[in-house]
Amino acid sequence: MIKLKALSIVALIGVMTGMTAASAEGTVVPVADLKPALKLDKPVLTPISGKLIFSDDPEPFTEPGAFYRDAAEGEFRVFWHHQNQGVLPSTVAVAITNASRETVRLLSNGQGVATSQYVTEAGQNSLAAFLKTYGRTKPVARLAPGESYFLDAPTGPGMTTSGLAQFYAATQRGNDPAEVRVTVLNYGEKPEHPEQVEVLPARGPQVRGTFPHFDRLGTLTYHTSMGNAYLPIDSAASGKWKDDMPGEYETGWNAVDGKEVVNNGNYGVLYHWTFDFINDDLGPKTINMYLNPPGGYGNYTLQWKHEILNSGWLKFTDAWNFKSFTLGAGEREIKVRTSLVGGSAGAQNLYFTNEPKHR
Repeated sequence: MIKLKALSIVALIGVMTGMTAASAEGTVVPVADLKPALKLDKPVLTPISGKLIFSDDPEPFTEPGAFYRDAAEGEFRVFWHHQNQGVLPSTVAVAITNASRETVRLLSNGQGVATSQYVTEAGQNSLAAFLKTYGRTKPVARLAPGESYFLDAPTGPGMTTSGLAQFYAATQRGNDPAEVRVTVLNYGEKPEHPEQVEVLPARGPQVRGTFPHFDRLGTLTYHTSMGNAYLPIDSAASGKWKDDMPGEYETGWNAVDGKEVVNNGNYGVLYHWTFDFINDDLGPKTINMYLNPPGGYGNYTLQWKHEILNSGWLKFTDAWNFKSFTLGAGEREIKVRTSLVGGSAGAQNLYFTNEPKHR
């Protein structure tokens, strides 16, 4: 995955069932056209939901083996991003193994897996596919003790597989949270016991680890009287470009070596927002929403209400006008979810602008 330079965002807005097909909207303009802009006050985020199992090291691989492994119970999400730099075809997979003494029911709450020779395209297509099924719970396996469920993708030489999947493991009797073993791995021949496959050595600078929560909850208010304004999301957690929000990052642990880790950019994390648009000027306004990666480049995916919107290739000088809408008198709330696409670099800013509605 390309190293996060400052901050990154992918906006997914109003996730619901029955969504339309992915599409692109708006134009790309120079980000300089949006400046000067007011930096919005940082909202306080609340971590919510279950564990995030995160696998991005070793990102490039040349031999079979496991990338990461840890235990999970009840609800959890898995994010993985790995590139085959070997000479032989391989299969990149997530294996969920029943670690208990009774049958476990495994349910899916969204799955997206994509493979491409372009790392950002793999991440974008994976996230878009995940959103199309996100929130739709369905049974995917009934696992006897020691049995495994595989979510896999053939990954040829030079190809990258990126994935995002959310599960719930429950006991067959009582529907209580059940413990499973999660293994992210690659192989030529499917192993009978993925939970026993040896873990590959770390390469860095990417990380692998388990994090306490896979979601964030927050509220943001934009007044039309602010004019042009912007919010950094998924900014760097540390270093020169550190600009994170309170509650945005959590320290995780690497179950392989026991070390503390940080998921810089919060890949695989969904931010659940309430965006409150307030018109405190005279007359209806046209609100324009833009996405800009000021310190990076990549492909990005946004969901607005029922639509999933995909950008083309964006660079740091670009601002993508992904949505425009009319705001009448008073205010309007829009539920927003954001997440960072695997393979895309930071930073990004989400811009809010407005102008009088043309009749």
